[in-house]
Amino acid sequence: MRNPIMFVLSIAALSTAAVTLDVARLPEPSFADREVSEDAALPANRLDLMRTFRLEMTFDSTPSNNVQVAFGRDNLPADGFLAAEETDCIVGWDCGEWFLRPQGLRDTHVFTPTNTAGTRTLTMEIPVSPQGAPKSVTFKDGAGVFVFPELALSPFPDWLKPDLWTCLRVTVRGYGSATNASVRARFLQDGARILIR
Repeated sequence: MRNPIMFVLSIAALSTAAVTLDVARLPEPSFADREVSEDAALPANRLDLMRTFRLEMTFDSTPSNNVQVAFGRDNLPADGFLAAEETDCIVGWDCGEWFLRPQGLRDTHVFTPTNTAGTRTLTMEIPVSPQGAPKSVTFKDGAGVFVFPELALSPFPDWLKPDLWTCLRVTVRGYGSATNASVRARFLQDGARILIR
């Protein structure tokens, strides 16, 4: 009699670990235009096994306020502040429109939602390959996906590569609960493992 051949299949979901940076609530503005900013260094271990970068930004929008996050490299010199010349890109809300501004800050991609008031959440997600190369970028306004017209992603632009960033800067301007902005940058380690014995 033949011995039965036994296969043991085990599926283990890898814990979805993440390196997360929560930007502290911004202080009350002290300038006439109500502008206030906060710089933060990205965590040193953020790229360890990173498979997805996710920005989550929640705030109360109005037709006249501005809430934005700039990403870049603090290196001219490394002083803990992200200057305009160190900025790779800025993404955010400006007077009723989502915008994305590439390095150099001369071009702007804009998307205008149908409703411009109320609490909003922007999610920007960039999955990367095991070698760290970005594969795509997705923008969401709440649960709805949107695209910036004329944004060229092939080849994938260097200014939109999260592995090159070391610092971010959150800026809010205007009236309408600008200090209620909540910003979170997450470097996710996604995946699943299948073992066959």
